Amino acid sequence: MKRTFTLFLTLLVGVLVTTLYAQTRTVSGTVTDKETREPLIGANVLVKGTTVGTVTDVDGKYTLQVGEKDVLVFSYLSMKTIEEAVNGRSIINVAMVSDAETLGEVVVTAMGIKRQSETLTYSAQTVGGKDVNDIKSVNMINSLQGKSAGLQITPNSTGAGGSSKILFRGNKSISGSNQPLVVVDGVPLMMNITSSQVSGNYGGERDGGDAMSTINPDDIAQITLLKGASAAALYGAVAANGAIMITTKSAQSGKVSVNVSSNTTIEDAMLLPKFQNSYGVSDNGTFSWGEKLSSKAPNYVKDFFRTGFTTNNSISLSGGNENIQSYFSYSNVYSQGITPENDYRSHNLNAKVGFNLLQDVHVDFSAKYTNQHIVNQAAAGYLWNPLTGAYLFPRGEDWDGYKDEFEVYDPARGCYVQNWTNVEQQQFGNPYWMLHRQTPITDRNRYEFGGNVKWDITPDLNIQGRMRYERGEEHFVHNAYASSVGNLYPMGRMKDNRYFSDQLYGDVLVSYNKTFNDFSVSATAGSSFTKTKTSHVDLWGEGSQFTKPGSGNIYYPNIFNPNNYYGNMSTISKDGNWNTEKRLNSVFATAQIGYREGLFLDLSARNDWSSALAFTESCSFFYPSIGGSVLLNKFIDMGKHIDLFKFRASYSIVGNDVPIYMSNLRYSLGAQGAITPPDKAPFRTLKPEKTHSLEIGFDGTFFQNRLNVNLTYYKTNTKNQFFSVSAPYESGLRSRYVNAGNVQNQGFEIGLGWYEQFNDNFSWTTNLNFSYNDNEIKELVDDLSNGLTISDFGGAKVILKEGGKYGDLYVRHLMRDESGKPLKNDNGEPIVSGDSMEELEYAGNMNAKVNMGWTNTFRYKDFSFSFLIDAKFGGKVISMTEAALDGWGVSARSGAARDAGGITVDGVTFDADKYYRTTGNNNFNSPYAVENYVYDATNVRMREMTFGYTFRNLFGAGKNLTAALIGRNLFFFHKDAPMDPDVSAGTGNGIQGVDMFALPTSRSFGLNLKLNF
Repeated sequence: MKRTFTLFLTLLVGVLVTTLYAQTRTVSGTVTDKETREPLIGANVLVKGTTVGTVTDVDGKYTLQVGEKDVLVFSYLSMKTIEEAVNGRSIINVAMVSDAETLGEVVVTAMGIKRQSETLTYSAQTVGGKDVNDIKSVNMINSLQGKSAGLQITPNSTGAGGSSKILFRGNKSISGSNQPLVVVDGVPLMMNITSSQVSGNYGGERDGGDAMSTINPDDIAQITLLKGASAAALYGAVAANGAIMITTKSAQSGKVSVNVSSNTTIEDAMLLPKFQNSYGVSDNGTFSWGEKLSSKAPNYVKDFFRTGFTTNNSISLSGGNENIQSYFSYSNVYSQGITPENDYRSHNLNAKVGFNLLQDVHVDFSAKYTNQHIVNQAAAGYLWNPLTGAYLFPRGEDWDGYKDEFEVYDPARGCYVQNWTNVEQQQFGNPYWMLHRQTPITDRNRYEFGGNVKWDITPDLNIQGRMRYERGEEHFVHNAYASSVGNLYPMGRMKDNRYFSDQLYGDVLVSYNKTFNDFSVSATAGSSFTKTKTSHVDLWGEGSQFTKPGSGNIYYPNIFNPNNYYGNMSTISKDGNWNTEKRLNSVFATAQIGYREGLFLDLSARNDWSSALAFTESCSFFYPSIGGSVLLNKFIDMGKHIDLFKFRASYSIVGNDVPIYMSNLRYSLGAQGAITPPDKAPFRTLKPEKTHSLEIGFDGTFFQNRLNVNLTYYKTNTKNQFFSVSAPYESGLRSRYVNAGNVQNQGFEIGLGWYEQFNDNFSWTTNLNFSYNDNEIKELVDDLSNGLTISDFGGAKVILKEGGKYGDLYVRHLMRDESGKPLKNDNGEPIVSGDSMEELEYAGNMNAKVNMGWTNTFRYKDFSFSFLIDAKFGGKVISMTEAALDGWGVSARSGAARDAGGITVDGVTFDADKYYRTTGNNNFNSPYAVENYVYDATNVRMREMTFGYTFRNLFGAGKNLTAALIGRNLFFFHKDAPMDPDVSAGTGNGIQGVDMFALPTSRSFGLNLKLNF
């Protein structure tokens, strides 16, 4: 009996084991991109209705324990989600296809919180790393031009290493920043080491660069664009203008994967001014209003520019096991600019290590180092700019002679000095002297160290802490040899600047996610702090030759060492803002409640305590946001052709942080220890700006996700703007601050996408984005009856008036009689208006109302072809370059007028010399008729084009090489301006659309290679 029972028990256990084995099994497979046939790294594989899942390794492979009746859900950024029933299979391979709109299944939102895109109550667009590394730009952000509705990117005209102006949905702040927050892996990024930017028509300032140029595009996994204040509200005051969320590649378990990328391009000047080469030098070697030449002069400008060259190379390694994973990358960029002696070099090292400390505790560490070295970065403005001399060089003079012998020996000073047509002229000089003897050299170093600890307390509850420290160092040397700037520095000038910036950020987040029958709850609460510090040391020395105490202060010319200066050596910047400290403490919370996966309510709140509000009534400011969305297709059967039919709406109030040192009297330390009192009253009633934002939208996908439609309407009102106005005379101060103003932006955005898979070999993806923005100054302070001038370019002013628009341009103009004919003075010269508010003439608004981008990608087998057309409609630009070319007599217009015997304007004939010397800019300090140099900024261009082929298994199984011919800024379909209308002197407010001897836009062609093994 016992033996029979034992036999029966053994048989029963065997049946149970067999049954259990039959109910659970190991499923494995490979996830690939159907179009490119490449393995998808990091694709999500999830058992439907559970939290059980995994991600694919570097070869796109996965392994998972599942049940017989389980359904696997495969999702990946920018790909359509696929569901596959197990049905007894042990191998399930999936080929994913691109979604028509680049909205990912999982979106990284504020604070790094991941959410399903269908649940969002605001507009958020996610683009993959491919969008920034197929055609690389030295500044990564420039690769996003034309690829997102509502995003405007305008690079500074300073070449490699320069900054870019980034705008979401128009300008909002008058005195504060309009740039969005940049976030890397959930942590705000320190944007600048120095905020130095061109801010006036004379130039001489430099472009201090930004952090975007320090990011290796091959390290980027995805970028999420949070365009509205509602989307970025959790970041608070620093994200009132939206946020750019960058998620970098992280370590994955699996065998070691190596990826190599090389992007090489050649560049040339896309557009150059048109010159006359028939009339020679005049005015002691300065202008070109002389006699007609016996033979045409050569085109000196074409001789000045050269063919540029840029190579961007990177390599990355990743791998690990279940317990520890690592990712390492190195990249370098070398760029030889289109102007002589201009070089840019950068090196970028990045390391990430993640490991499981305990079963439910995961730890990540990261470290990054970036070095940039820039020689002769392009300038913007008249002074210190080699282009000024190259463009204004007197026609018919010996260009090659001044090029080959840019300096001559001066026995009186015992050194070489500038050789030029007019060495006393300060407004232009020998460009080759500038490049060799006034060389600006910039060295930047950035260090980043970060860590993250996450504890999964339960499957529904986790807590994580993050911290990142960033350190930026910049050394800028701009020495000028004796005789520079029209002999302004007879013994030379020493300039040695050192900048230091530090940022420490930390936060703690507690997150809870739970589903209760038809309801779901997702909540996060936390606290953060940001501490920033800047310092600056400036060594500056200039003067005349030392002969005895009290007479001169420089012993020897061109010795740029403090020991060479007897006196007049400044060691402290005149601007006391360079040594600063600031702290921002915050608490925040957000929650989303869902019903039946089709109805969602978002609530969030944040409170900031800013040290910039010290000495005010309250250092604290609070702002909430609310949003909702409904997926009608979850509740109504809309047929097989409608996959998603979603409406969303959100409203938020978000503060915008204020500059430091506005709320207290601030004394500055001058020369020889003198203390200078402030000239502005402390702003004790200071309140931060607040942006009230309303957003309503629709998201829909149709025809098995082939058609995507995204529509958004928004309206923002930024109130409590701060202005500087005149202070009462008896106060002893010159000005005081007030809170007032209301800037409104409203508009709409449209995103349309279509994906068509004609057969297994041929597919087409097209995406169109369109945005319209209308701006209005609803309110200004009463003290500014004539409006507020935010930028002044000597005859052209951007003035804000109540009822007007941000970017309204007012200019000097020709004076006319009652019949509209231009007036002449007694010398036969046209009369130009003054620059008072009453005399200036409205010339239009500098901001384009409509922006559009159209992307197309075709794939046939292993071939791919894509192009991007980028367009802007409306807006105005001004060219101070064209004005100077006319005034100095070197423009083609001035030559044609002389050939014609004069110029007739509205029935009145003028001598060409007298007309252009007056209406053009022949002296950078004199007025001229700017109205003649205002152009329509509308333009349509071929922004990008690529043609590539993938060599499969070239170096073994799964080891592929992709080669692509690439081009950027290829040509214009339409434009009115003589230069690229997308010109910007700097990133400050009111100086976009201004050409001041700007570096011409480069057209580039090249080859992009990618190898993975």
